[in-house]
Amino acid sequence: MLKTIFNNSFLRNVSTLASGTIISQIVVVLSSTVLSRLFSVADFGELSVFTSFTVFFAVLSTGRYEQAIVLSKGINDAYKIVKLIFWIATAICSVYFITVVYFKLFYGGEINLTFLKSRTAYYSPFYIFSLAILSSLGYFFLRENKYKIITVANSLQVISTTVFSIFFGFLKVHDGMIISMIIGACTAVVYYLSRGKALVKNVFASENVKEIGLRYISFPKYMTFSDMSLTASQQFIPVLFSILYSSTIVGFFSMANRMIRLPNILITSAVGNVFRNEAMQQIREEGNCAKLYNSTFKKLLIISLPAFLFIFLISPVAFRVFFGENWVEAGNYARVLCIMLFSEFISSPLNVIFTIREQQKKFMYLQILNMIIGSILIYAGKYYFESPLYSLLLFSCSGLLFNMIFLYSSYKLAKDV
Repeated sequence: MLKTIFNNSFLRNVSTLASGTIISQIVVVLSSTVLSRLFSVADFGELSVFTSFTVFFAVLSTGRYEQAIVLSKGINDAYKIVKLIFWIATAICSVYFITVVYFKLFYGGEINLTFLKSRTAYYSPFYIFSLAILSSLGYFFLRENKYKIITVANSLQVISTTVFSIFFGFLKVHDGMIISMIIGACTAVVYYLSRGKALVKNVFASENVKEIGLRYISFPKYMTFSDMSLTASQQFIPVLFSILYSSTIVGFFSMANRMIRLPNILITSAVGNVFRNEAMQQIREEGNCAKLYNSTFKKLLIISLPAFLFIFLISPVAFRVFFGENWVEAGNYARVLCIMLFSEFISSPLNVIFTIREQQKKFMYLQILNMIIGSILIYAGKYYFESPLYSLLLFSCSGLLFNMIFLYSSYKLAKDV
């Protein structure tokens, strides 16, 4: 089996990317047993809301130009795109910081948002900027097939975040997990820059990036709103829950989502990145990538079915054992999330075919519809049942339906000549 893996370039590259993620997530799981006792359920809720806001606006801060890095024809174009992202992120995060300060000073007491009432809102522009730079550098090294560098950077980010979270937890720093996330992202950025001296030199060269921005204008034009819709559908659940319910409920959801997404985090990103490169090559040679699509689909299905069935069966007991009696309800939330995440595990890596086939506009419309319907169903759970569990169940069913639609659409694109 090991010989087969290392003789197959697709599996070998996926294994390289996934190995660092596996190590990182082992650290996350082990540290969560400690963090759940150092920080309150409400602290985890505040962390979840902060993450939702920042990850959403991080999509806007790059214009999705990082995806154009992989498709760029020459290394000089890749340098220019990284530089373009740097300036976009600087401009957007500056405006965002001014906006946060304005709303906190003049409307902070009137708006019913936990995010604006906390001092962590001031941290958000810095975290968004670090995420934008981190994303661009990750795609640059992906373009160069430097999978080991990506693996080390991801591991450093998670490990440093974990170490500082535990450190601040013992010091009783209320927002210690949020500060640690910023430190972790900056650590990964520094490592990337240390491994790409030519990149640093070219990014800060005095070349005009206007031409490269116009050449790949379809990414901010279509992918920004599409990916913001996807991110909103994934990340704005904590925000909606914080408005409709309480910080404690958000905390339960946050811990459930943190644990239950492990299979998706471990596998889908690595598979998606490698699938993109392999699919582009197969399309150039054969005109379609149906064979690769089918084989990847089967691998994902074989992996996901037993994994999520096992998670569904043990979640309540596992949360009680590892995190304590206070977190049993999070185990029930985890069971509900299995419905959506099982289908997302299969569809998410294969969705890159929309970008390869330049169907970003279609993907955007589907994501917007997904976000709207999901938000309505979350509210319906509150309005009709007064239950966060029903809100989550309705949202998960909506996610399952749309993931099936994504699979059908991406398969059609994969087999088109």
